[in-house]
Amino acid sequence: MKKYITCTLLSLTMLHLSNAQDSVSIAFDKIIKPYENFEGYFEGQNLLFENNWVKARLLTANNSIISNDSFRFNFNKIDRALITTADYKKVFEIDWREFKAVLFYLKDSAYIFRHIELVNNKDLFQVLVNGNDKYSLYKTIHTKLVKGHYGGLSPAPYDKFSDHFVNATEYCILFPNREYRIFYVLKRAAIERVFKLNRDSEKVKYFFERTGNRDLYEENDLLELIAYLNSDNSNREQ
Repeated sequence: MKKYITCTLLSLTMLHLSNAQDSVSIAFDKIIKPYENFEGYFEGQNLLFENNWVKARLLTANNSIISNDSFRFNFNKIDRALITTADYKKVFEIDWREFKAVLFYLKDSAYIFRHIELVNNKDLFQVLVNGNDKYSLYKTIHTKLVKGHYGGLSPAPYDKFSDHFVNATEYCILFPNREYRIFYVLKRAAIERVFKLNRDSEKVKYFFERTGNRDLYEENDLLELIAYLNSDNSNREQ
């Protein structure tokens, strides 16, 4: 019950976060520290927004909202670090223990990311569907640097000779009973396994049958599935 109440309060606070006016509830410089591992290599490909450092609002650990338009933000997908800068020279890290959620602004779009205590406090998950007491859907991207091969006589693709980044998208479905499932491939079989032994497993099969028998799906299809499970229509059609 405590986890359920905490999740509900967080959802309401995140809504406030998206509508709040610029304000600083606590001193911004109290939660940042110099980021020692920053390297601007690969033109920002190790960063969530690459070279597009963006504005952001933070929901802090004590449920305060903090905003500072003098700083721009990004997220290092390798170190799992929320970073910020005011001059693009000195970079600071915000300790993951100091905030619960962050709202990024990129041009006309806004993206909410949050820590999920049930899954992994340090990772930042993008909120795709915030279902409150229904199904919620999140995703995060794990990135690693793969070193190129500099030697040998056998031919190889260009990226095998150069350092490059490899991304793996992780999806997380949070069930109404606060259990969760993690998966990485948007294949029908993989998604159906997520709902195996779940009370809505038949609804999932019905959704796939209604939308066409495909093996590989896209993220928009997953969004439609969660929206369908959260709708009243799913109960009337079964």
